[in-house]
Amino acid sequence: MRTSRRQGCLLLALLLLTGAAQAQDRSQAAPGTTSRVADTLLSPSRQLPEIRVTERRPVSAATEQKIREKDFALRPHSTTWEILNNLPGLLAGQHAGGGKAMQYFLRGFDNDHGTDIAIFVDGVPVNMVSHAHGQGYADLNFLIPETVEYVDFYKGPYFTMWGDFANSGTVNLITKEDTREHSLQALGGFFNTMRYTNVLSPRIGPLQTLVANEVYFSDGPFKHPDHFLKYNFFGKFTLSPTSDSRLSLWTSLYTGDWDASGQIPLRAVRSGLLDRFGAIDPTEGGRSDRETLNLIYTATPSQEESWYGQLYFSRYRLRLFSNFTFLRSDPVRGDGIEQLDSRLLFGGRLRYSRVWTLGGLPVHSTLGVETRNDDADVGLFRQARRRRFATTTKTNIWQSSFSGYMQHEFFLREWIRLITGLRGDVFLFDVDDRLPADATDGIRYQGNTIDGIVSPKASLVVSPFLDTTSLWRATDFFLNFGMGFHSNDARDAIQRNGTPLARSTGGELGVRTHLWQRLDLAAALWILDLSSELVFVGDEGTTEASGPTRRWGVDFETRYQVLPWLFADLDLTYADPRFRVTGEAIPLAPTLLLQGGITAYFTDHFSAAIRLRYLDDRPANEDRSLTARGYTILDFIVNYRWRNLEASLHLLNFTNRDWRETQFATDSCLRQEVGVDPRCPLEGGGDGIPDINFVPGYPINLRGGLTLFF
Repeated sequence: MRTSRRQGCLLLALLLLTGAAQAQDRSQAAPGTTSRVADTLLSPSRQLPEIRVTERRPVSAATEQKIREKDFALRPHSTTWEILNNLPGLLAGQHAGGGKAMQYFLRGFDNDHGTDIAIFVDGVPVNMVSHAHGQGYADLNFLIPETVEYVDFYKGPYFTMWGDFANSGTVNLITKEDTREHSLQALGGFFNTMRYTNVLSPRIGPLQTLVANEVYFSDGPFKHPDHFLKYNFFGKFTLSPTSDSRLSLWTSLYTGDWDASGQIPLRAVRSGLLDRFGAIDPTEGGRSDRETLNLIYTATPSQEESWYGQLYFSRYRLRLFSNFTFLRSDPVRGDGIEQLDSRLLFGGRLRYSRVWTLGGLPVHSTLGVETRNDDADVGLFRQARRRRFATTTKTNIWQSSFSGYMQHEFFLREWIRLITGLRGDVFLFDVDDRLPADATDGIRYQGNTIDGIVSPKASLVVSPFLDTTSLWRATDFFLNFGMGFHSNDARDAIQRNGTPLARSTGGELGVRTHLWQRLDLAAALWILDLSSELVFVGDEGTTEASGPTRRWGVDFETRYQVLPWLFADLDLTYADPRFRVTGEAIPLAPTLLLQGGITAYFTDHFSAAIRLRYLDDRPANEDRSLTARGYTILDFIVNYRWRNLEASLHLLNFTNRDWRETQFATDSCLRQEVGVDPRCPLEGGGDGIPDINFVPGYPINLRGGLTLFF
């Protein structure tokens, strides 16, 4: 009854919103924004030397790229989870009912929910600092996939404009200003999955608008259904006040509610005690919402200079119920926890770019300043069946950062560019304890501190064959160096031995080429060191020591047009992640990742693709005694359009592989083990039994949808 009521409300709400939006008239799409740098360099009006450019987008690293909407059109992309899994070398997985932030793997990093990967939407930070569940928590559920125009994807800490968390990489999802056609989509599939979306783009006089709605519901394959329900609204309004300026404002509203089966111990499944889609504590789950405003102003007063200004504001809330160790600490009431995060997040940035000459050499210089401010109430509570019975921590956190950077790109010759940059960041941490006076068992945090860090960057780009007719004329070589950092939780930063900011240092040697007008190749050899720091564990309200680490690896990408209608692609990432002092494994750090597929465009209206995703086995703990098993997933996608109607069919995991989407090494106790195994004593507080706790990946999954364009 609960499910049917929800489904009816979902469909009714979407139809009402669609009907209201359709009252607007459709007109021509506004032109998209374009880069001004190449035009500026080629402009004769300022007596700058002529620089030869090609149709390729200039990049400063072999693995930097822009992935447009058409690049993932024939890949699963009904959720932001699926969009991220289309990025070369990046893997995202879910382990708590669909509404929790994903777990991100990139370049030998298990980034957990975002500790060392920076994620933005149009420059609005997604990562949450000093979050109740973990540092860098990045929840993208508020983004509607149909509103994404392209993704800027950067690997490594070599890019001056990105600061906190930008170590393994940075993802900036850019939203559309308009769409060529209105659309209304209905999608359904296994596990009671339903998704309804509409995208409208009316023009009202000089104002270009984009309005989108999404309603999503799924029970998942679990014995205790997820009941995951989310609603999204996105509205973007773009205006050109003058011929050389642009003003855009967008707002998004998101709310989500879900149950979860949590992470289950492998030993319980192998013994037959538990089905792999079962649950030890089916009361896990949560609720979350986020409301965002984002204002962006760009101006190009001349061909040599440009301005970029941004202000953003978000209101965010999360209430998360989890149970990772079951009955290890409390055999009577269980080890359930509740994590609460309620915050206001606001900030902005101002960036100025100019092309000038230095000793006859063209130089493209950029200066920027940024600020971010979080006012967060965070808490950790003990609970049973979602009812609190004790408070572990409760604090108010005010965290601010102020950043400045400069970058100079020197065009030494037509075939060589030198990019140098320097970034400085200052962080202020202020923690106010809010525990009740009678909470004798709680952990109190009170204090403030300030810390800063300077991060130099440098890149050399060499294109030695520009002036020849050689096969290799579209070949670039890259040498990159950069220092980056991530901030730690404010509750750790204020401690006597806390580490507010953790340094990363990385380098990369890469090459990218385009051959025979049909083959694209890119390869990079990289290394990245991360300094020692104390990591705050949000699930326990305590800190955990971690030594310095080193990761090195190889990235390889290829795209090949086999026939005029047939395309193949393959991305490979290998990494060797270790602790520097002991040489032990970094738990759950990915070592080998493959992504690829074959895409066929039989006609303009009919296309199909087979996609592959592979993750190798990897150590789950430092001494490699536990292994996180890898997997190979194959998906099949078909799209067919007839006039204004498009049908899509997604057959996911069509080999029905038994796989684990996310997994952890966890010491836990089950009801059958309490008082029987000495590691799980009756009075609680035992060491627990070490095991792999995992969330199963979905079995074979069929989804079909119809999209009406008008």
